[in-house]
Amino acid sequence: MEVRGDTPIAKFGWKLGAPPPSLHDHSDAKLRLIAQYLESYFPAILVNPAQNRQRITLVDGFCGGGKFTREGEYVRGTPFLFLEAVEKAERQANIDRTKKLSIDAEYHFVDSRKDTLEFLRNELVEAGYLAKIDQSIFLHHSNFEDVFPEICRRIEDRTRGSVGRSIFLLDQKGYTDVAFETVRKILRFKAAECILTFAVGWLIDYLSKKPEVLQRVAPVELAPEQIREYLHLRGDWGGRYAIQRLLLRHISQATGADFQSPFFLRSKEARKDLWLVHLSRHLKARNVMVDSHWLINNTSLHQGHGGLEMLGFDPTIDQSGAPDFWFGANDHAVMRDRLAEDFLKRIHDQHQEARVPYEGFLRSIANETPARLSDLDSVTSLLVEEKELDLRNEHDAAKRTSTPGRRDTIAIARQPKLWSFGKT
Repeated sequence: MEVRGDTPIAKFGWKLGAPPPSLHDHSDAKLRLIAQYLESYFPAILVNPAQNRQRITLVDGFCGGGKFTREGEYVRGTPFLFLEAVEKAERQANIDRTKKLSIDAEYHFVDSRKDTLEFLRNELVEAGYLAKIDQSIFLHHSNFEDVFPEICRRIEDRTRGSVGRSIFLLDQKGYTDVAFETVRKILRFKAAECILTFAVGWLIDYLSKKPEVLQRVAPVELAPEQIREYLHLRGDWGGRYAIQRLLLRHISQATGADFQSPFFLRSKEARKDLWLVHLSRHLKARNVMVDSHWLINNTSLHQGHGGLEMLGFDPTIDQSGAPDFWFGANDHAVMRDRLAEDFLKRIHDQHQEARVPYEGFLRSIANETPARLSDLDSVTSLLVEEKELDLRNEHDAAKRTSTPGRRDTIAIARQPKLWSFGKT
């Protein structure tokens, strides 16, 4: 990967008659995460045994040619990950079903390069999808922003009540090809999710007080005072990490996403960091993505102890070097202890002795932790059993079990056993 100005530019391309480009490590990690996410996504939404149809629109805004080479073998690109995930989900959903389920999926594959789309079309035809092209599979030779309104209209026509169940994969090369205004429009659909690549390393290095910088970063809606703050932090020890945390918060606020989970990727070729950020309006959707992080057990750029922190990936880390967080068994044990400590401190600092709705507490911390909902429930249960937390049901009655429910409330116990632990 090379850099033109402030933006990473891919050296490879797709052309009929030529071999597909080779796949870099960070792109391979990205594909594995997306594949795992799609495999987990459909079982999470297809839970009603009486359901016989599920509409969904799958959009790949920077689709590429659909095939790579890696170590002498062919690797499927994201268009085929979408197609095969739907086919597999439909087969699995219909196992032991009396009432058969059909997934009514529509696909939009967008790329600005004509040669790339011709390559993809040829791959689709050879894979047996010719009859679906221009019926449920649509190839758009266009910039994503230009074709986006048309795709939105089709989603609106296919759904009711602005539900718009859809997944937008926006694997941009930099950080300005997709405006945050566009992501806001995506998330206006109640059941839409967006997976956005963001070249954070390039952005941090590019920032300056020059007027042209403010114009360049207009699509990501950074204000002059934010840029000044980032520039001040950039010169401090640990400043890049602080800027990343502020940028993650900005992405959530600017796009209107209630929940986000970042997947940190490091390009060995450019020696800079990228993010694959999942954005949604639903806690359950965010949980599916975080669960995917654990299932692929990635090499991580995570800086912290696994408590109320963030996520990451770095292909250059030697496993024997033990990075801060690996989404492995040992990390899970450490995370559980630190989350228990963080839970008590957060509740004490923000609520004192007041009772807190459990679901509201989960929503308030979800973006800060690599934990799944099952992990958060487990930590809460542990604290209840240890008499650190008081758990009550929706009628304010003490529960016989330590397992929390979404309608329950929690509070610091009146006589905690290990309160010094909670204040550490």
